[in-house]
Amino acid sequence: MREQNKVLRFVVILGAVSVALAVSAIGCTRAERGMMHGWGRVDGAGMTQAEASLSLREQFDLVEERIVRMQELMTDAQVQISSGLWKWGQKGGAPIADVNVWSVPGMTSDNSYYLNIGRSIRPEGATGAKADLDPMIAYFEQQGWKTEFVTLELEGVFGPDYLVRADTGDGYLVSWEVQANGYYNMEVISKTFWGDSSDLQAAVSDRIPKEARDIEESVPGVYVPFPDWDDPLVSAPDLLDHSGKGE
Repeated sequence: MREQNKVLRFVVILGAVSVALAVSAIGCTRAERGMMHGWGRVDGAGMTQAEASLSLREQFDLVEERIVRMQELMTDAQVQISSGLWKWGQKGGAPIADVNVWSVPGMTSDNSYYLNIGRSIRPEGATGAKADLDPMIAYFEQQGWKTEFVTLELEGVFGPDYLVRADTGDGYLVSWEVQANGYYNMEVISKTFWGDSSDLQAAVSDRIPKEARDIEESVPGVYVPFPDWDDPLVSAPDLLDHSGKGE
């Protein structure tokens, strides 16, 4: 898939920051080192690592709250474009154990996570015209969200792709990408949150029935149902698969 070649290289930046912090920590007090390693840094919900040191059940409930909010954002954004069928990319059920551009110093794939939902559609006659961003731009402006435009200059025969994204102001980013190959992608991604990522992944995924992973496309408003804590444990579905994003 063409978009798999798109890599936002934040790793180098984060690595440089980590090195700088490690060097500057020499000679600091224990409290100062704690601040540098993330103990006093707030996550996407404005919580420090200490404040986010909750029981697994409490963290599970927080993931549900965040997923529900993201589902609302995705549905509202999708219907600005089409109420028809959308192909599922990132299904958006379990936490992703990784860091992203919003991670703060001290966050790792073990002590933090983020969430992601992706959908794609191929409108009839679509060719990635920049004007196809307009409905989403109007929607973002109506919401009063801070908006950013990006031209994705890629090698290939199709030409540049265009993307508009908006910060919702409460910990999430909504993006709409129009590709020259005719596949258009909607994505909602969260900022990074402190949490026991591995245990949370298992707690969520192991409670979602197998049939949930079989959904490949749907109209807006249909999602992998978030499980209840008391649901029986089942084989963990692969909710982290990025396949299905615009071909």
